[in-house]
Amino acid sequence: ALKHNLNFLRSLIDGNTIFTSVVKSNAYGHGIEDIVPVMEECKVDSFAVFSAAEAIRVKKSLKKDRTIIILGYIPDELIEWVIDNGIECYISDSVRADKLVLASKKLNKKAIVHIDLETGMNRTGLNFIDLQKAMSIIKENMEQFHIRGICTHFAGAESISNYVRIQNQFKLYNELVDYLKKEGIKPDILHTACSAASIAYPETRLDMVRIGIMQYGFWPSNETFIHYIHNKANKRDPLRRVLRWKCKVM
Repeated sequence: ALKHNLNFLRSLIDGNTIFTSVVKSNAYGHGIEDIVPVMEECKVDSFAVFSAAEAIRVKKSLKKDRTIIILGYIPDELIEWVIDNGIECYISDSVRADKLVLASKKLNKKAIVHIDLETGMNRTGLNFIDLQKAMSIIKENMEQFHIRGICTHFAGAESISNYVRIQNQFKLYNELVDYLKKEGIKPDILHTACSAASIAYPETRLDMVRIGIMQYGFWPSNETFIHYIHNKANKRDPLRRVLRWKCKVM
């Protein structure tokens, strides 16, 4: 089922767009150690996790080195491990930027980072004031950073009621990217799209997509599924559930 879903999802995404499998929250409850080796067999070479602890588990589950991106939490004691192992991470606040600089100098190795922009999700990310603080740190220590990406996350892309919000977020994201480029920040890639956005807003796929729940056989919402099938002759669900619960009635 997992292989089928990955093949289906890749058929929707341009071959030049990086396909990153999101395996946060223990691979959405399916088990990192069970899921990641199958994904590796399917030639998935980019994984995203929430925390450094999950990054360690993914790394141990892989046969070869692959891209691992930490979207969230890194305790202070693991920042050096992250840099030393070439793990990529988000900069969502200036505190993270400061700590990465110190660890990078100590190890004499660049931190591979994605600049996380707040555009309307209001959970994590750099609003314009925080962005200026982080940018000051980054520009003063450019030799300590490899700017891998600039990213954001859409709020409620699975619901059509958020259409205007998503459009405004994408517009603000592009404006902030232009601002950063003028400030001398030139990333390798740009990325914004989760599963729902990849289906409903294909223009947001850019250089990389971050696909989570759909890999496991679930649509982000009924609306996302309807959006996909509305102009299709075949209205059947192309996804297959990866996890199945079985029990016997006592």
